[in-house]
Amino acid sequence: MKRWIWSALAVVCGLACLWLLYRAIPKGSEPVQTPVSTPVVPREQAAETQPETPYISPIDFAYWQGECGDIYAWLAIPGTDISYPVVQHPTDDEYYLKRDIYGRSSADGALFTQAGYNDDGFGDAVTVIYGHRMNSGAMFGQLQPLYLGDVDFSGYNEFVVYLPDREEHYRIFAAVPHSNEHILYQYDFTDPERYRAFLDSVYDLTDSSANYDEDAAAQVGDKLVILSTCLKTNRTNRFLVIGKLVETVGKAS
Repeated sequence: MKRWIWSALAVVCGLACLWLLYRAIPKGSEPVQTPVSTPVVPREQAAETQPETPYISPIDFAYWQGECGDIYAWLAIPGTDISYPVVQHPTDDEYYLKRDIYGRSSADGALFTQAGYNDDGFGDAVTVIYGHRMNSGAMFGQLQPLYLGDVDFSGYNEFVVYLPDREEHYRIFAAVPHSNEHILYQYDFTDPERYRAFLDSVYDLTDSSANYDEDAAAQVGDKLVILSTCLKTNRTNRFLVIGKLVETVGKAS
């Protein structure tokens, strides 16, 4: 009797072991799960893929263009009182010569560029901004005291052109008396030879009041902005402060 009981127990244990072994074997119908890892983007690559912070101009162009639709830029010389809107009339290149930005008659006029020679986005190789030399110091009245003659203008060697989508920083390399020729009419700045001819006309002056920054010498192909006003000692001639583009903040043109 005892032998039968032990035999029965052995059979039961064997069946139980077979059942446990069966349960441990993966079923063919069940997919094998593999861990999914999130790819790690290198820090340098991650920085490149981040969207750029949109440029926000310190100039409220929405306000100013509401005051005058011809305002498209703003000129400032850090450290001075020169900080004015720049206008461009679409059809009359002399409109702002004796009018302020509101279209009112004004001896001060406004700082302006000419649609006949420059676009309204500083996209040209050379842009000329015109302004009166006012005895009050308004408009371009401070340019000659700051830059004419044997004056160290290293503290004021930059001007900034603000546009709605960017700002352009210009390093001043020359401040010189100049003839009253219309620069953008006389020189085709898309022609390297004519561009060189203009630079020669600036650098070859024998006038002792001409002022240069040798560390910032301009080369053919540099993007230039010329601030042009009348010369105090000879109102039939011009006084030019010329800067070359060295930095753009925001959307490049």
